[in-house]
Amino acid sequence: MAIEDQPLHDRLVDLLREQIRTNMAPHSKLPAERVLAERYGVSRNTVRAALSKLEMTGVIYRSRGRGTFVANPVAEPTDLAETYSFTEQMADQGRTPESKVLYLQEFPANEYIVSHLHVPLGTPTYKLKRLRSADGVPLMVERTFLPADRFPKLSAKAIEQDGLYHVMQTKYGCAVSDAVEAFFASLTSVNDAHLLKVPYGSPSLSVQRTTTGTNGEIVEFTLSITRADQFVYRYHHSQNGTTT
Repeated sequence: MAIEDQPLHDRLVDLLREQIRTNMAPHSKLPAERVLAERYGVSRNTVRAALSKLEMTGVIYRSRGRGTFVANPVAEPTDLAETYSFTEQMADQGRTPESKVLYLQEFPANEYIVSHLHVPLGTPTYKLKRLRSADGVPLMVERTFLPADRFPKLSAKAIEQDGLYHVMQTKYGCAVSDAVEAFFASLTSVNDAHLLKVPYGSPSLSVQRTTTGTNGEIVEFTLSITRADQFVYRYHHSQNGTTT
């Protein structure tokens, strides 16, 4: 298809994508729809259609009441073939990770937690809620459940300073061996949207992770809500033999 045969909003998508790539830093604010319409000689409906496509492909993100911003380019997606550590992953990307503990509470395990941690009903269990950020941008809300008798006197301050896995290994001699994760699309709740600074109902990726130690015991069950415009997961498949 010749360029002149492209729909007008597709041509605008190409122009805006190139402008963003060459002249705008991550989290820069885009001009208002009216300004873009005047600059490119198109209608505001065309601008809206182009911005919607850029948002859908992760080039930009919108914040209600604040405007439209350039998304952070994901040059190093999270590799699911490796045991996942948010702190290490962000550091490997050259980003500054930050974890804020919102609360650390102890409660008796209910049936839901029993089914995931494989502990007896009523077992003392920690519930840890954290906000994970990189370069000052909130990326993920994590709710983590751990058997309290395995990690007595677990400190929120130590987790915030050194990271949960580091504390588990150095203070409690519990090295992480394996992590099994499940992913599904979701919409951001009111409370999580406030923490992640996105509109209520924004697309998000939910992650469930069950982590085991080197002796095979389950040491962590985590539910995470991640911003769809900021987080990309990658998995490399290899295949041997015939296909069907």
